[in-house]
Amino acid sequence: MHAVFRYLLIAALALAAGCACAGERARWPAPSHDGAPLVGVQVKLPSFSADDARRIRVTGFDFVRIGVWTDRLDRPAYRRAIDAAITAAHDAQLPVLLTIRTLEPLAPRDAPAERRMAVLADAGATLADALTRLADQYRAQLLAIELWNEPDLDKYWPTGEVDSTFAPFMRAVCVRLRERRPHVPVIGFAFSRAPFAGSVPDRLLKPLVPSLAGCVDAISYHAYGMAPARIRAAARDVQARYGLPVAITEDGATSVGPGGDARQVKRLTTVLAASNESMTPLISIYEWADTPNGPDAAQRNYGLVRADGTPKPALDAVARALRDRRGALRGPD
Repeated sequence: MHAVFRYLLIAALALAAGCACAGERARWPAPSHDGAPLVGVQVKLPSFSADDARRIRVTGFDFVRIGVWTDRLDRPAYRRAIDAAITAAHDAQLPVLLTIRTLEPLAPRDAPAERRMAVLADAGATLADALTRLADQYRAQLLAIELWNEPDLDKYWPTGEVDSTFAPFMRAVCVRLRERRPHVPVIGFAFSRAPFAGSVPDRLLKPLVPSLAGCVDAISYHAYGMAPARIRAAARDVQARYGLPVAITEDGATSVGPGGDARQVKRLTTVLAASNESMTPLISIYEWADTPNGPDAAQRNYGLVRADGTPKPALDAVARALRDRRGALRGPD
């Protein structure tokens, strides 16, 4: 795809959301000239800068993914950080995939069952309202909003008992979103693995089937370690059973350990080389820069650049892979 056309496609995704009339949601995924997915990279809110945004754009990425905690939105300093990050991305012509969740439990674990369900329903409405406000404020700068991140892992579902609490909460989210549909596309739920039949993500999705239509535009998951054929199989499976496309909102590899740089390069170039046949409209790489406060050495070293901004071998490899991918789409001159 020519660079100018590709930028216009990306801009159209964001501007369509910004121009949507009340009660309408921008179509997502948008029709593509060649069927190729948009490829982005995750950044962290505290450290993302205008220089990062410029370098990400020069590398060839189409968007950035940013995580936001909705139970911190009442803090002025936190809101200023969100404003600055989204502005930096916008100035670099990078729309934002905004992933939202809460840090605190949604309902007390020791509450009686009936009371707990009522609290979960209230929390779902609250999250949906926060999503709608974010969509209203940033609509022209957003690619989409993603509901939650890895709820199938205890670490990211502090409410606990996910099998009995996830569906009531998300049903309440969907009810509220249908009452007032946000002006940007919504995807969910960034599962830690593909929702193949019998998996935990599949088990969490099944009770939501009646609620998904008109609530989310795609099912998102993380594809670490999956072979390209398995990624395509996941896309076909989700489309067949849930009637929705898939979005891959995390994939990558750590550079820590013997052969770590080469292993990271191999994973990322494999993903990108197969991306045009991945049957997904969106892939987000994890992540732009190392996270120095990660819980272990592996988690601290997923970046394409180090925490001080110096590049790893993966950065040049990804830039070449993105150029090669577009050259293959464009074909011979």
